[in-house]
Amino acid sequence: MNRAEDLFEKLTAGGEAAIDALISARKAEELFLDFKRSADDGIGRSLHDIDNKNFGKAISGFGNAEGGVVVWGVDCSKTKDGADVASTKMPLQDAAAFASRLEGAVSRCTIPAHSGVRSVAITRSLGTDGFVISLVPKSNHAPHQSVSGSQYYMRAGSDFLPVPHGILAGMFGRRPQPDVGLMRIVSFPEIDDTVIHFEVGLAIRNNGPGIARDIFLTVICNSMPCRVGSLAFDSPDLENWIVTQSMGVHMSYLSKPLVRLAPDSQIMPSKLQFRISPPFTSDLEIEGKVGCEGAMPHSFRIYNTARNVEHAYKGVMNAKLLGIPSDELLGQFHRQVMGSTEGRI
Repeated sequence: MNRAEDLFEKLTAGGEAAIDALISARKAEELFLDFKRSADDGIGRSLHDIDNKNFGKAISGFGNAEGGVVVWGVDCSKTKDGADVASTKMPLQDAAAFASRLEGAVSRCTIPAHSGVRSVAITRSLGTDGFVISLVPKSNHAPHQSVSGSQYYMRAGSDFLPVPHGILAGMFGRRPQPDVGLMRIVSFPEIDDTVIHFEVGLAIRNNGPGIARDIFLTVICNSMPCRVGSLAFDSPDLENWIVTQSMGVHMSYLSKPLVRLAPDSQIMPSKLQFRISPPFTSDLEIEGKVGCEGAMPHSFRIYNTARNVEHAYKGVMNAKLLGIPSDELLGQFHRQVMGSTEGRI
């Protein structure tokens, strides 16, 4: 998950309270965030021309850069230094209908259309008014031209700026680029006396349109909730990977020269083998980075408290002790142990 996707998830999950927090903090528009007030406050039966134009600029500008989020229903004011900051809520009269109009406008706002754009309505507790959060991910099919004005845009700071032809040619006049991220492939946990063990395969997937070369993965275990030996690294594919281990907790994987990863395909360099048993003394924290030649690397972090891990463990073991079928609990165990995951994994 990149910066724009993370911001989108936090705002949609937080609802109006998250928007209030942005206004209270006088959050400034920036590289990944833009505020917009609807030209007609969402009253019209179709998307207002100004809203349609602004949406096209946002899709082009964010899609041609690193992605971003548009918060509809918030007005901005300028600070003394010229920054645009969230200042006033201007709710849309029918947030769900406005989100639907935005969804319908995506295909006609830019050339080519950006199929990854999503808009989610946040309605208030009473009535249908509210806000809309639009996610514009970085596009693998850039550049996108805004239909209104036939211009290409790029997000720069807090503005959408037209991109001159020379810069556009330099940015996109190259072969398609790869975009690699991680997938988790988890085995069903098993109980061995007082130990619950399971494996988590770390598979690298190429989500971009280009072929990935010189693929790398680093994994660092900063702490484990259980005793020494509760985490082991397994490298099941030494034929395709150069593997380096440092201090037993830092693993580095680099693909061999002949390894290539085609679009929409995956390869697994590593498995994490978990052995969970008391005592529970430390938090779980694993972090790392994945990338390849010619693409932006992505960081990830897996974190959970020792208390949460202990609670999950006791739930499974108590069910076993009482003779209660625990397959359902075991099936959820790895998610409860691994807790929160940040980044693209």
